[in-house]
Amino acid sequence: ESDPINREAEGPGTLTLRSLGWGALASLLGGLLFSIIMVVTGVLPRVAALVGGSSPVLGFVVHLIISALIGMSYGLLFEHESPNAGSSVAWGMLYGLVWWFIGPLTLMPILLGGTVTWTMQAADILLPSLLGHLIYGATLGLGVLWLERRHAGWLLLDRRIAAFQERVRRPVGTP
Repeated sequence: ESDPINREAEGPGTLTLRSLGWGALASLLGGLLFSIIMVVTGVLPRVAALVGGSSPVLGFVVHLIISALIGMSYGLLFEHESPNAGSSVAWGMLYGLVWWFIGPLTLMPILLGGTVTWTMQAADILLPSLLGHLIYGATLGLGVLWLERRHAGWLLLDRRIAAFQERVRRPVGTP
C-alpha cells in the first residue's frame, strides 16, 4: 500500500471527518428551519431548561448544538447512501422521524425530570414538533447530498478518486 500510484488518494479518517463536517453544516440549515416552528410554538424556553436556563436565545443555541450533533451522526450513517434527491429526502425524513421519537417523546421528558409517555395525547401535543423534525430531516438529507455532489464533481478530475467514488456510490433501488 505504499505505492503512491495505486493506493487510495484519501484515507478513511479523511472520509469520516468530511462526513461529520457535511452533516454538521447541512444540519445547521435544517435546524434554522426547524427553529421557526419552535419559535411559533414557544418550545425554546423548554429546550433551554435542558441546560438549566429559561431564555429562548439559550434554547435556540442549545437547539442548534443538538441539531449539529444529530446531523453529524446522519453524515456518518448515510454517507453515499442517496444517489438522487428523492432518496435523500426520504432518508432524511426517516431520520427526522426517528429523532422525533428519540428526542421530544423520550429523552426530553426524562432529562427534564418527567417520565416517558408514548400516548396519543403526547403525540398530539408534539405534532408541530413532528413537522419540524421532518422538515429538518429533508433539509439535512438534501444538504448532505448537495455537499457530496459538489465535492465529487471536484474529485472526478483525478482518475483514482473517480474510481473510488464509483465504487462507493449505490445504484438506485438498492437497500
